[in-house]
Amino acid sequence: TAAGLMAESPKIDHWGAASSVYAARAEYVTRPSAETLISWVNDLSPLSHSNALALDNGTGSGVVTISLRSRFPHLPIIAADLSPGMLETIEKKQLPKVQCKVLDATDLHSIANDTFTHSLSTFMVQFASKPRTALQEMYRVTKPNGTLGLCMWGEICFDAPWEETARHFEPDYVYPHAWTPDWADEDRLPRYVEDVGFKDVKLQTIRPRWDFQSPEEYFEYYFESKNPEFMRGYQPWWDKGMEGTMRPMFEKIVRERYGSAKDFDMKVFLIVATK
Repeated sequence: TAAGLMAESPKIDHWGAASSVYAARAEYVTRPSAETLISWVNDLSPLSHSNALALDNGTGSGVVTISLRSRFPHLPIIAADLSPGMLETIEKKQLPKVQCKVLDATDLHSIANDTFTHSLSTFMVQFASKPRTALQEMYRVTKPNGTLGLCMWGEICFDAPWEETARHFEPDYVYPHAWTPDWADEDRLPRYVEDVGFKDVKLQTIRPRWDFQSPEEYFEYYFESKNPEFMRGYQPWWDKGMEGTMRPMFEKIVRERYGSAKDFDMKVFLIVATK
């Protein structure tokens, strides 16, 4: 998730406030990709090995941590995130052998060099203020011959209906993504991973689907989860008093042009590498 790297305190507060609602919905979007990544990582380096120790960096609502706990019951896991509110959603589950740490992924200062056999991060690195630094820190804390696993957005569809809505009022409107475009580029990402020291980098592209049961469920996720990435789109307009005009228009566009919240096109890059 993006939760791990929202560096300024207002953004951290947004993630903390959003955590309970966001956690209930995030798995619709991120869990299938995370499960696929975990399976790929496990094929390369078994997570069931007796000396395995995993990092879930930028854990957010804990999709990766919960999946790892379910599939590999004896695996010790460190779940790190900058948002205490997000970590509370994991701590409340009282998962065995899971330790939560409040850490900025660009500065894992309390973790020693060469600690983890497996370092995983899903949908976080490209949202970092310094994505390269986040990767450098993951390299530092990964053991020699340890395994890296990343999920990165290539294309994400949620901005399209909002852009279409906003362009009724501002024809040149472009969705203000929090990420840097370079970090959603299929050709550049492997080079970025290699540049910090990882080797044997492999990239796989998947196209997960939204899995909402109804348009209303999607609208609740988009507006009520208080996801800061979503809020970058609509909140400036809400601050101008436009919610009553724009939200019905947005919902109409989703129903008519996006298959009632099912016909969205997404692209995810899965990346694995070795230290």
